[in-house]
Amino acid sequence: MVMDVFSTITAPVFSELVIAHTGYAVATLPQEVTLFETLRKMNGVRSFKLVFLLEPSDSYEESVRRELVEVLNSVIANGFLDFLDSPPTIRWGQSRHDG
Repeated sequence: MVMDVFSTITAPVFSELVIAHTGYAVATLPQEVTLFETLRKMNGVRSFKLVFLLEPSDSYEESVRRELVEVLNSVIANGFLDFLDSPPTIRWGQSRHDG
């Protein structure tokens, strides 16, 4: 289903695929083999830059950011994102508790 929807994007300005992440399950990211296989297939249909938008709670902000950087470095080292033209980007979202 994801591939069907993704293949319908025709906007010429499309360039980024953003994955919003709350930070609670950052450590499990390297085990998400299905996610990386799907991203690889999607990139085969249409190239994109991968962005992780981190939306942690205030009490975890810096530690979650560091953990995500470490986890993504591991994912990259294991070759799960070798289909991308550039490494993934991490963006910092506003905490949901900020209103």
